[in-house]
Amino acid sequence: MFVGEWARSSSEGIVDVNVRWLAKRHTLRRQSVLAVAVCIGGIVLTAAPAAALPDDMHPAGALLAEQPVTAAVLPVGAADTSAVIRYSTLRTATEAGESTGSVFLPQGAPPAGGWPVVSYAHGNVGIDDECAPSVTGSSDVEREFMQHWLAAGYAVAATDYAGIGTDGVNAYTDGPAAGANAVDIVRAAHQLYGDQLSDRWIVTGLSQGGHASYFAAHQATTRTPELDFRGAIAVAAPTHLDQLFPLAGPNFPSVPVAGIAHYVLYTLAGLDDGRPEHGIRQYLTPTGIGLMEKAKATCSNDLNEYLSAHPVTVAELFTTPLDSPDLRGVLDQMQHVPTDGFDRPIRVVHSLADTKVPIPLTWAQLTEMRSGGVDVEFQQLSGTDHAHTLTASMPESLDFAARVLH
Repeated sequence: MFVGEWARSSSEGIVDVNVRWLAKRHTLRRQSVLAVAVCIGGIVLTAAPAAALPDDMHPAGALLAEQPVTAAVLPVGAADTSAVIRYSTLRTATEAGESTGSVFLPQGAPPAGGWPVVSYAHGNVGIDDECAPSVTGSSDVEREFMQHWLAAGYAVAATDYAGIGTDGVNAYTDGPAAGANAVDIVRAAHQLYGDQLSDRWIVTGLSQGGHASYFAAHQATTRTPELDFRGAIAVAAPTHLDQLFPLAGPNFPSVPVAGIAHYVLYTLAGLDDGRPEHGIRQYLTPTGIGLMEKAKATCSNDLNEYLSAHPVTVAELFTTPLDSPDLRGVLDQMQHVPTDGFDRPIRVVHSLADTKVPIPLTWAQLTEMRSGGVDVEFQQLSGTDHAHTLTASMPESLDFAARVLH
C-alpha cells in the first residue's frame, strides 16, 4: 500500500475536474487444440480530495491522486510534467480495487488534437509493493521501449497493476483484471492531462503484459466508450495457461521452460490473497506454502536468484493436483485468452528463441483467433530472447501504430 496519509481537505481539485471531464465526455456508459510439446519441449502521492462516493464505488478509471515522476523513473525524452498516478480499477476479475502507474508525456508542445496514447503493460517484475515500476523504474529493455514511443510522439501510460503498490497482492495472470488496469489508466490520464492527450490510443505489453494486452483489447471499446481505442500489440505473451495450470500437481514433469516455478508461485500468491474462498493452501506442501509467502514479498530478480540457489520443481510445491472443478472455473476466468470478439486489429510478436514462453502457445492462439475472424497480424523473430523481442520488433510496432492511429 502507499506510504503516507491521504489529504481530504477540499471539494475542489482533481476529483472536481474528474466529474466535469466525465460529464463532458459522456461518462460511463474453446475449445482449443494445443500441442503437448509446449509443456515438455515507497512513493507518497498527493491525494485527490475526497469524492462523494465511497472508495469502493469510484467509477473505473477515476483519478485518485497524482505526484511528479522522480528522476530515477523518468525515461529519456519524457517531459518533467509526467506523473505517477493512482486510479480506480479492478483488483481481480470480480473485485474492484486501485492501481498506480506512470504517465509519460513527450517533451515539447502537443500536436493538434493531443498526443496519441500508448498504454503499456509491463512484464513480470514481482508482486510486492516495492516492485512497482513507478517506484523502481522500468527494466532497461522496457525503458528503451518507452523511449522509442516518446521519441515518435506518443504519450505512454504504464500501469503498475493493482496490488503492486496498492492494497492486496497482485492477481498475477488474472487477465480481466490486468487488462482493466491497462485500460483504466488511459481514462485516468485523460482526467489529469485533458486536451494534451488525444482520444486515440492503443495498448501493448510484454510477457505478463502481453497477456494483459489481449484482455485489454477485448474490453477497451466497451470499457472506455468516450475514448477511441485503435488496436493492440501483444509481445511474447503466454496463452492457454488455463489449460496448462490445472496440470500442476505432485506428478508435474520437469519441463524446459525457464522459471516455471517462479510464475506458478506468483499465480498461487495472487489466488491465496485475492480468492481465499478457493483454499489454495490445501493443495500445497509446506515447501509450496513457504515459497508462496516468499514470492509475495520478493521481486522477480531476487526470487530468480533465490530459486537458482535453492532449486525446486513444480511437483515439490503440491500435495494435490489443481485439477478440481472450482479451480478450473476460476483459472478459466482468469487465464483464458479470448480468441474472438475483438473489434480492433491485433499485432502479435514472438521469437523462436524464447525459452520463457514457448512459441507453440502463440501458434495455437493465432490459429484460433484467425478461425474466429480476428484481424491479427504476426511477426515471428528468430535468435531473439524473451525480453528483447520487445525492442527487436520496435520498427514494425511503430509502423502498426502509425497505421491504426493516424
